[in-house]
Amino acid sequence: MKQDQSDPIRHIVLLGYGNIGQALSPLLRQRFASQRIDVFDERMTLAQQALAEQYGLRWTRQRITQDNHLTLLGAALGVGSLVINVATSISSLDVIRLAQQQGAFYLDTCIDPWEYLDGTLDSATNTNYCMREQVMALQAAQRAQKLPTAVVAHGANPGLVSLLVKEALLLMARAHLPQPVVPCGAAEWALLAETLGVRVIQISERDHQHTDRPRSAAEFVNTWSVDGFVAEALQPVELGWGSHEHAGPLAVEVRHHDSGCKAAVYLPRFGVQTRVRTWTPQAGEFTGYLISHNEAISLASFLTVGGGMQPRYRPTVYYAYHPCDQALESLALLVDGHRHAIASARVLKDELDGGIDELGVLLVSDRHPSLWLGSQLSIQQARRIAPHNNATSLQVVGSMMAAIAWIQAHPQAGIVESEAMDHEFLLARARPYWEPIVHATRAWHPSGQTDNPVWTLDQFLV
Repeated sequence: MKQDQSDPIRHIVLLGYGNIGQALSPLLRQRFASQRIDVFDERMTLAQQALAEQYGLRWTRQRITQDNHLTLLGAALGVGSLVINVATSISSLDVIRLAQQQGAFYLDTCIDPWEYLDGTLDSATNTNYCMREQVMALQAAQRAQKLPTAVVAHGANPGLVSLLVKEALLLMARAHLPQPVVPCGAAEWALLAETLGVRVIQISERDHQHTDRPRSAAEFVNTWSVDGFVAEALQPVELGWGSHEHAGPLAVEVRHHDSGCKAAVYLPRFGVQTRVRTWTPQAGEFTGYLISHNEAISLASFLTVGGGMQPRYRPTVYYAYHPCDQALESLALLVDGHRHAIASARVLKDELDGGIDELGVLLVSDRHPSLWLGSQLSIQQARRIAPHNNATSLQVVGSMMAAIAWIQAHPQAGIVESEAMDHEFLLARARPYWEPIVHATRAWHPSGQTDNPVWTLDQFLV
């Protein structure tokens, strides 16, 4: 296929070739039939090398570090390159700086540091809040410049779930408000959420995918990235802190941040040690882990009316995750707050026998029934759409492909978060990878009391 001369993306550099990098391969090659695609990964097993070569990807077995990234990536990038960072522990901040200096675009699925500090609880430096604030500071410093687009934290979640929140707010508004609304900008979206009485937004996920192949006692398995999940599970619990949260059992435990947007807090406990009640249409009510995620912070900040630690309105936002059953068993290996008990790791893909990944957003209102909107993508459907995928990975890479289309349409937007992008544009392009997308309403509260419930985090914690 002849290259489209109007396409601003001329070359792709893929950092990391684990599950998500491999899942991207057929979609990237389908979208970019003739562009050069380079892969950097510190492992590159024979199987990974063969897969990369199947799709015409040029691979380099090399670890990207703080010491060598300027030399290695600096030589690889040029005007029109797109850096896709799907590796763990490659600094988003530093690679964004380098990419933009070289005239290159950037995309990642979460904001990463060079190194996660396992076992570090009572320190703000090990939080997603701190990592995001560093990137937001760079964004603010660049505001007057036209720089290559860098989309940060845009996979499935964080990422497309932020656009699902916008669509869910519109669905709730159509059902309960007398006049149609078309919000424009963060202030109007926040005002709509306040008008609808949205107190809690849960990114609610129940992974139903399953396999009969047993895991060994010291093996950690899941359906996306073992390194990524372990790093998140061993971070302090973080969440967007709602304006309705009041003094209670958590008052002495919550840690506030002294600087930045102040939309989030953290607790000196690990995500793997913290569970909350949530709900999805197929699973019903269940218990998920409160795993630290960027969207809890970015959404809470985006939907704030007022400012500081005591704004007029802000919802409480967090990720409630029930992984597939074997991944749930694997979490026992992290019970002491370290990863030392893990002897081997495996991403479940070809051995999966069935099931769906039920991933969406649950908006809990103090005046209207709760509304869930999200994907119920099955493993069978994922395999029909793209090889080398399960339902979980396709939700991630489908959202990334939508973000790449947005970069192509907006090549000089600088640093951008999911909330700032056109949700209709993104959802239209991600929908084929996420279907079926469903929504459901229910008068639900974890206490079982819907007449006079309390909406604070204490009520949702297990």
